[in-house]
Amino acid sequence: MKCYRITKETLEEAETPFAPDTVCVCTPEELRAGHFFAAPHTFDECGNPGPAKLEAYDGYDFILLNVVNDNERYLTHRIGLYIMPDRIVFVCNRENCAVQDVLDAFAGGKTSNLNITRILYAFFNNLTIHDSEELEALEEEISALEERVMEGANEDFIKDIIAMRKRLMFYKKYYEQLLDVAESIEENSNGILSSGALRYFKMFTARVDRLNRSVLNLRDYITQVREAYQSQVDIGLNAIMKLFTVITAIFLPLTLLVGWYGMNFKYMPELQWPYGYAFAAGLSIAFVVLCILFFKKKKIL
Repeated sequence: MKCYRITKETLEEAETPFAPDTVCVCTPEELRAGHFFAAPHTFDECGNPGPAKLEAYDGYDFILLNVVNDNERYLTHRIGLYIMPDRIVFVCNRENCAVQDVLDAFAGGKTSNLNITRILYAFFNNLTIHDSEELEALEEEISALEERVMEGANEDFIKDIIAMRKRLMFYKKYYEQLLDVAESIEENSNGILSSGALRYFKMFTARVDRLNRSVLNLRDYITQVREAYQSQVDIGLNAIMKLFTVITAIFLPLTLLVGWYGMNFKYMPELQWPYGYAFAAGLSIAFVVLCILFFKKKKIL
């Protein structure tokens, strides 16, 4: 467990956990062992997987978030927050918790008028601070994939499409849970946040909403790229079917010729004619040449 005492400019290490004007980071087990005065069932929720939410209790707000891992970008870990007017408790099961970088930054520097609200907003702000750049990079990947489709280089295309759609689905779920929690914070049902603090969270809500809309736009973009790929595949299949149709049409007269002379009637003068074979061969070649010339004139070949 790590606890910090909030001064006017910085955070200092504190020995007394859960005291007024402190910020603490602990595990669910440490929270329970420290006899923290919160609803006992919330201790278990901090360590168990589940949806993000905000619940208002008498004197404090309880928040659960699924936060993106730093080193494993498309995995999340669980963080619980107990927010009171004079203290915050972060509950996390991992050593490299998402809030620790924020607290280290405050502890290592000086910030004017440091308070609970600024620390809370800094934590939420840090959750999406680099996401705009990541979504721009993802858009460039989709654009490069679109160029590959137009150039006909479609190897592993379906695999890439599925991977990108999964990434976008991850971001969509992530931003939706942040939006739900941020909007619940704005309601301020316990009156913990001041009107000035609520302005910060309205800015955060607006940014998350923009990021979520960007994800939806990228999802539409990747759908358009997939449809363009499907169109290219359909065009290729149509070209193959067209070729087979032309070949069938060219050799159809020969099939008719073979069927005609294969009827084996007793009196067929061509069968006894010395030049019958040469005539049949010449007629077949003439049919093929005429069909090819016809299809070329119609620009089918």
